[in-house]
Amino acid sequence: MAHRILMQVVFTGAQVFGKAFVQAYKQAAASSAAQATSAAAKEGGISLQESCLILNIRSEALKVEEIKARYDHLFNVNSKEKGGSFYLQSKVFRAKERIDKELAKHEPSPNGGASAGATGS
Repeated sequence: MAHRILMQVVFTGAQVFGKAFVQAYKQAAASSAAQATSAAAKEGGISLQESCLILNIRSEALKVEEIKARYDHLFNVNSKEKGGSFYLQSKVFRAKERIDKELAKHEPSPNGGASAGATGS
């Protein structure tokens, strides 16, 4: 009889522990996903992929001329004077702003890659 009760206690404890472990894992996964999206928001408000979709350009081939042309077109089309939407105009502006940040990261520095504090010895 005691053996049966002991096995039930162990089995029930294992079930409770298993359910708690699964719940903790789900919460950790959700928290991780939320942190990833908030990091993108802190970086520039929107992701690079979303910016490329808004301006209808490919992220592999970011060309300044193409970005400027798409931005000018979409910004003018969505102006309030032409019956456009300020919200969409803002999205276009933020998309260009995010892509400009990305391009600035990948441009070589004007002093040839040397750090500002470096001295030649």
